[in-house]
Amino acid sequence: PAPPRGEPSFIIFSNPASNPGANRPRSPQEGPAPVAGASSAPGAPVPDWTLPQARSALREATRDRDRLVDVALRFGRRTFDYVAAFAVVRGAAGGWDARGEGLDASALSQVSIPLDASSVFRTVAVTRGSYAGPLPPDALTRHYLELFGRQAPRTVFLYPVEVKGRLVAILYGDCGQKPMSQRRLSDYILFCQDLPAAFQELILFRKQRVSELRAPEEDITIDVDVPGFPAASLPAPAPAVVAGLGWSPFFGRGGVGNLGRAAAMPPRVLSPEERPPPDFTPLLRRLTGPDAAQRSSAMAELARSPEASARVLAQHFPGPTAWSRLPVVELPEADELGPIPAALSRLGRPAAVALAPLLDSNDADARYLALLTAGNLPYAELVDGVLRGLFDMEPDISSAARVAAAALKHLPRLDASLRDLRQELTSRDALRRSLAARALGTLHDRDAIEGLINLTGSDDAMCAQAAAEALREVTRATLGLQPRQWTSWWAENRSRRRADWLVAALRHRELDVRLASIEELSRALHDTLGFYADAPDAEREVAVRRWEAAAVDPANARRLGML
Repeated sequence: PAPPRGEPSFIIFSNPASNPGANRPRSPQEGPAPVAGASSAPGAPVPDWTLPQARSALREATRDRDRLVDVALRFGRRTFDYVAAFAVVRGAAGGWDARGEGLDASALSQVSIPLDASSVFRTVAVTRGSYAGPLPPDALTRHYLELFGRQAPRTVFLYPVEVKGRLVAILYGDCGQKPMSQRRLSDYILFCQDLPAAFQELILFRKQRVSELRAPEEDITIDVDVPGFPAASLPAPAPAVVAGLGWSPFFGRGGVGNLGRAAAMPPRVLSPEERPPPDFTPLLRRLTGPDAAQRSSAMAELARSPEASARVLAQHFPGPTAWSRLPVVELPEADELGPIPAALSRLGRPAAVALAPLLDSNDADARYLALLTAGNLPYAELVDGVLRGLFDMEPDISSAARVAAAALKHLPRLDASLRDLRQELTSRDALRRSLAARALGTLHDRDAIEGLINLTGSDDAMCAQAAAEALREVTRATLGLQPRQWTSWWAENRSRRRADWLVAALRHRELDVRLASIEELSRALHDTLGFYADAPDAEREVAVRRWEAAAVDPANARRLGML
């Protein structure tokens, strides 16, 4: 039936990218400008903002996470009776904050919605498009809304906030049993299109303050949070076997057809002793179900028998997921990929052994997710498959292999393979040359610089551009497609450490280069030394001098030498 006049029908639409330069970073001395009618109190009156006023308030809130969300929610109250924000963390949407009628803040904070479970939340997570329309008929959507006190609203609205290809938050709104104003909804959608740029500026600001300790109340954060904090300890991999690389494009291929995929090999027959116990079916049902508590308990039970559990999980891989298959620049946590990759990441070497054949699966989706999962398992058994993935013809899959390789680059097995990877820069196949260049750039391979410089002069534009981008990643210099300038730079900087190149790049004219350099340096010393990439020139210069002094300090030599 047609919806009542003035109320939107079911809509899913893509979200146009906002202008990243719309939110100019303010210097620390400027501070946030006051906004008329702004207040962070949940019970504060609904501000009578116009769309330009709301956008202005948002621009002034990008240095404070809570204030940014408050602006988005309070302007949302102009359209909805109830509006809430969910932070996307490790593949689940957790209740963050809310405004409106029937507010139950304690109930919302306890809500965790798995984004791989079939509901309207998964729809917006996978499609990255907004939803506005009647409450979907599925039971899980209704169940999740009831968890935070919304009883079958007439119309719901969800908007996914995405930064650099990663989902960081979801906004929800409804008007109870009343119709939704299309005019006000249109204004709010236009406002939401500014949120990705606002969140991106917030992330930039927070990344630069990597040395600051988090307050206890900051447990809920966006998924691309500040790097550099100690990660959970990982099991030490066994010594790698360096003989028999096994990642050549012809590895395992017969005379006819493409037999390079490990999935094409006959499966190993399990003995009765090796076969998993018969009670894995209910355990898998709990693991892949919609209840977060049951998932946690299922993972704990699977960890009791890692070998058998890993084999069963690999047979059902990848399972339900809300991760969209797109090119990646950062390795996601296994929890973001779905419950089965998350469970595998907790099983250690048995999981690596079970996952290795999936790196060569004929199913592109399984291959893509297996590569991203492999990056969370630092074991030599996965290295060959990851190296083969670097030359996958599908760009999103080769990008997954690159971030996985970067996560495994400290393994001796991968380090021993870099020499052969560099030789691919002279391959007769232009695509292989370009993919090798991109991989070596992601791995920050200093020994590949001369080969990359030669490739910048290639007649093939794709290869030349890939080499220039790789050199930028390794050196943090931006000389483009100029082999002579790169040769001159290399002659001058060959004897210097990569850490010295990064310190020099702190003076670079481009904000992105300065930010990338301080991210790497601050991870090495767990301190920014007061350098902020968007600070005024004079302040940056003082901080650069501190970094120059730190770079020659013998106490920092080992940590900076690993860059």
